[in-house]
Order: sequence, then C-alpha cells, then structure tokens
Amino acid sequence: MNGNSNDMTPIRLHLELVTDFLSSDEKVLLKRYGESSTGESITRDIFIPSDMTLHALHYAIQKLFGWQNSHLRRFFLPEEVYAQLTNNTVKGWSDLVGSLFQPPSEAEHDLFWDDDYKSGSINTWLRKKYTGPYVFRGHYEQYRVARQDIKDLLNRFEDMEIRESFNDYLERKEQDPDSEPKILRRASLIDMTLDEMNASLMLESGTENLLEKLLVSDVLAFEDEEIRGEGFPVTRELLYEYDFGDGWRVNITKKGHYDDLLSDYLVSAEELEEASETVILKHKPVCLTRDGLSVMDDVGGLSGYARFLETIYEGDDKEEAADSRRWAKYMGWNQKKLAPKKIL
Repeated sequence: MNGNSNDMTPIRLHLELVTDFLSSDEKVLLKRYGESSTGESITRDIFIPSDMTLHALHYAIQKLFGWQNSHLRRFFLPEEVYAQLTNNTVKGWSDLVGSLFQPPSEAEHDLFWDDDYKSGSINTWLRKKYTGPYVFRGHYEQYRVARQDIKDLLNRFEDMEIRESFNDYLERKEQDPDSEPKILRRASLIDMTLDEMNASLMLESGTENLLEKLLVSDVLAFEDEEIRGEGFPVTRELLYEYDFGDGWRVNITKKGHYDDLLSDYLVSAEELEEASETVILKHKPVCLTRDGLSVMDDVGGLSGYARFLETIYEGDDKEEAADSRRWAKYMGWNQKKLAPKKIL
C-alpha cells in the first residue's frame, strides 16, 4: 500500500458531523457560538492522497474534529446499501467477509494494532498516523485469516435455534408479562437471514464494520458515479461512528469538482493548487475548509456540545463556566480560529 508520488492524486472528501437529536435551541447555540453556518452540523472539506486507507482516515477525522482517539470507532455503510450488498442474509454477508467486511473476531483482537500513544503531543502522534506511506498490519484483516475466521463461525453453528426478534418478544411481553422468548425453528447459521442471526446469536463486533485496510478511493464512489453492484466502489456515502456512547457520526462523500468552493469564495485557485502539491509531495491530507469549531471527547455528542457552549457563554454561574472551560482545555478543546490548512 505504499504510495508513489508519480501516480498519486488528491481526492476531495466532504465530511459532515451530524446528529438526529438536536433541538431548535441547540441549533441556535451551535450557530451562535459554535460557528456552524447552519446550526445543524459541523463540516470539513479535505484533500486526501488517493492511496489513503480507512484506517489512516480515522486518525485524520480525529484531528479534524478535535477528538483524541479515546473510544471505539467503526466505518460502515448506509443501511440500504448494506442490505442490497448482503441481501440481508448470513450467506450474503459472509461471502464479503475479508474483502469488504471485518471478520467476526476482529473486535477481540487487533483492529487497534497501532494505537500506541503513551505521552507527548497527541496531535503530533495523530499526524504521523494519517501521513503516508500507509500500511495496515492487522492480522485478522488478512484475507486468508478473515476467510478462515468466518468459516470457523459458520461451522460452529450448523444447527441452532432461531429466536424471535427482541422487539417481537417485548410486544408479546406487554400483553403477557410471563411470556418467554419464542423459538421459531432450527437451522444452520448459513441459512439464516441477518435478522434471524442477530436475534439468536450475539456477535460482539457486529456484521456491518468495514475492513480498515481498504482504500477510501476504492470503497467510496463520486456522488454522481454509477455503481454497478459488483466490485468496488460500493457506496456514494461512507459513515464513520466514534464513541458509541456519545454517538458521534460523520457522513463522508467524495466530490469530483471544486466549483462550489471557488464560487462561494471558500478557497482560492492558488490555495487549491498549494493543497494539491502538499498532498502529493508530503503524502498527507490537507483541510480545505472548515465550518464550525472543533468538538471534544466525552461532552455528550453534538447536543451535549451545544449545552457546553451555552454554559460557558450564557450561564449565570461563573464558577461553573470557568470549570467547564478548564475541563475543555484539558480535553484538548481549541476555540481559536485556525486557518484550515493548519488543522491537519
């Protein structure tokens, strides 16, 4: 996966930090104090090297939005794309393990093989991670290992009970508090739907997580690109989730032009050329535009971040506001207005 500057090209990504749970008051706070132009999201536009992996993109996303790599994360597909690719069957999913999806044992082993930060500047450490050349040394993402892992899982459950879904059970339990979960039938795992498997078997890592060794440019199509349904690319939108408790979600799309950035005077032609040269010569991503301040870990998602802004800017309790600012500084929060190119 080592890149060559002779064949490397810059690829523009648009990243949008969003949530489904912002109140109108919280949107006002994000717009008023969080420098979000819409009050609904925080966005970044970046150039990345064409050989960048999902694994390296993770570290760039951490730096772009102000996190410190303190929680679990995953890349996954929109629900409709995932359903189409797998046909919502265990066989459809298992056939793609090792080429698109992580094997079932991934979360228990070495996805975090290079999370070796111990001390010093977290930003310097992150920068090394998203600067090429890019490699991935996770054992379980090797194709042969992944295929053996899914084979072992299927062989382990050649005859098992298929239970009703948890939602169906809860609906029945409301009518009959003494009811027990129903066993619908018996079957081998390979013959189940994904819904049947998820109701009957708990996989710690789930089934939706994408291999992080994959190239962003392979997985993600341009917004107007035709997807044929076989091979790569597989989606026009890539999803990134970080800290499953706070539920941060970044929607990622790939743009084939820069007309909007130029016409809205967000960047100049000279800045685009300079960014392109940096990507190729320094083998690293460059931030082109930013809309919204950085956030931080453990603040409670975008909703919690909006309430944090309310506390420090509008709160009546000055001591509480000061404590919140000190905590935010400890968490690495930076409210300074940095030039986009200095973010990464």
